[in-house]
Amino acid sequence: MVLDNPTDESDPWSGIETLTDLEPRDETGTFLGTSRHTDAESIRRHYSIARFDPANYDYKSVVPGMLMHAKDNSAFSPAGGTSFLCVGGYGAGKSTQAHTVAAQVLDVNSHLNEIGVWRGSENRSEWVRFAPWAKVCVPSSCDVEATLESTDEENSYRRDVDLADVCREVAEYDDVRDLLDNHLDPGKFHVVYPDPDFRGSQEVYQQSPKTYDLAFEPGDPRQQWWVSFVQARIEGGPYTFMSVFMDEIHEIISQGASKDQFDSYQKVELYRDCHIDARKFNLSLYQWGQNATDVHEKLRRKERWRVTMNGRANPTRGSQVVGWRNIPMNTDLTTHMGTGQALAYTQSNFEPFSWPDIPKPADEELKVRLRPRQQNLREREAAEGGVPS
Repeated sequence: MVLDNPTDESDPWSGIETLTDLEPRDETGTFLGTSRHTDAESIRRHYSIARFDPANYDYKSVVPGMLMHAKDNSAFSPAGGTSFLCVGGYGAGKSTQAHTVAAQVLDVNSHLNEIGVWRGSENRSEWVRFAPWAKVCVPSSCDVEATLESTDEENSYRRDVDLADVCREVAEYDDVRDLLDNHLDPGKFHVVYPDPDFRGSQEVYQQSPKTYDLAFEPGDPRQQWWVSFVQARIEGGPYTFMSVFMDEIHEIISQGASKDQFDSYQKVELYRDCHIDARKFNLSLYQWGQNATDVHEKLRRKERWRVTMNGRANPTRGSQVVGWRNIPMNTDLTTHMGTGQALAYTQSNFEPFSWPDIPKPADEELKVRLRPRQQNLREREAAEGGVPS
């Protein structure tokens, strides 16, 4: 079965030489607030992705269940949000699968005004595949430095660019609550970069009934900001349907987390408990990683859907999946799958699916760096021999 069915093999980015050549797709109904076609439809048309059809699947509770959201219990899945943990090695197609999942989730749930949030990282910018539709959210307390670096060995270069020249919109948020309340729009694909100053995060935690003796502070690992984001969304809304797409989830919820100076272990526990609450608050968490064992077992035991990609052996015994009693597969189905193929499964059923290649617009890597202004000020004062304020 296929997650999508490409019908056009032509180059979707013909004529694009650099990411700043991209034209923002600002004529969609999502952007204009009209009844015209949505951003998700525009993305599907651009990449020639067929509309998701649950009839293509034998077990509606597996692939359709993890993508199609409902206000009430349905034949597909319980009401509310969904989640999965997908594992696959380098070259298995995790990034293209993640983009396909994002496009299909926004499209099939457009009647619910689904909000899409992609985890932005300073280490990678795979999201440029959706750059013409992307609203990029950055913390207002930081200077943003964006550069384009060529990946073409015969044409090597590096140049500074304005982030607004690469995506459709750039929005600045003041703190985590301001982001959720004022900058995430129904139907849109957002790329969110975490706030290194963690503004508002400690206030969200202190107002919560969940207490783990932890603190969110400037200088904490930036990826921990996502724990605060999920908590703020669970406990303060908005409660419209929202899907968060997070690659390299082990960077946030590591099996090696300890009770260190950053309270890493306590934040794993906080994320786990928020993850448990996510479904009833219409929040879906789609998570990708290299190996399941890199992800903390406290999270793994709570996942209702799992995905194993090509090149990795799927589990064949319940004891191989933390927190599960049963596995519906009794043989290895995934090791010899081709690129762009994977197996989705619950404790009851399983089904293979595939997705097309979704190429980047140009042979470039976008690098985004956030420089906290207060930190820059302190560093300048120290360099000038002054007393840091």
